[in-house]
Amino acid sequence: MSELATDAATSASAAASDGALSETEALRRRLIRLAFDVHDGPMQSLTAIGYGLHDLHRQLDSHPAAIEDRETVAAQLSTMMAELASAEAGLRALISLLEHGKPEIETVDVIAAAEIARFTRHCKATTELIVDPPSFQPDTHSQAIVIGSVLREALNNIAKHAHASKVLVRLQASSTGMLLEITDDGAGFDPSSVRPESMGLAGMRERVNLLGGSFDILSKPGGPTVVSVLLGRWHRPGDQPTKERAS
Repeated sequence: MSELATDAATSASAAASDGALSETEALRRRLIRLAFDVHDGPMQSLTAIGYGLHDLHRQLDSHPAAIEDRETVAAQLSTMMAELASAEAGLRALISLLEHGKPEIETVDVIAAAEIARFTRHCKATTELIVDPPSFQPDTHSQAIVIGSVLREALNNIAKHAHASKVLVRLQASSTGMLLEITDDGAGFDPSSVRPESMGLAGMRERVNLLGGSFDILSKPGGPTVVSVLLGRWHRPGDQPTKERAS
């Protein structure tokens, strides 16, 4: 009888230990996601503002008496104001998440439109956005952040390296998953010959993997290049599954 009691106590202790480890791991992953949310949301906007201010300062230094190209300076100021508004919205969403656990989640069409607007301020490529269904929400704030950050990173790479004339952004949702796909007709590259950190690929992949999603890049010299992200849906009690299929 004493041996049975000892075995039971040992099993209970092991179960409690396993439970504590699971809670610790869940907390660790949540903190990592939160760190990415801060980095990829408002911090990215503030970084962009910093670069913008640096460029503006350089222009002012080169024209101490007068600013000849006032339209260019005005456009840069408008861009920085838009970035500030984006940073404010991101911080408000994070504050809501930390205080109430129920953040306001933007629809994917709004997220994509904001990133495309930022992209077109620096690149002349024609951009098309397809959202199916026309407007849907990610299931979590972290998913919304990842969709925006991966789209931003992919568009930044296109602007810097691709020399593309056309860009297609496609967002599609079904009852089981959400697909983000960015296609450009630029110069392309051999993915196996590019260091992941050189184009932010490792960071994008890690962000997606933390949410249990998949990240892939298809490209070749001469193009096209396709960046795709697939995230699973998080169904809650009371959710009504839809019949659309993401493909």
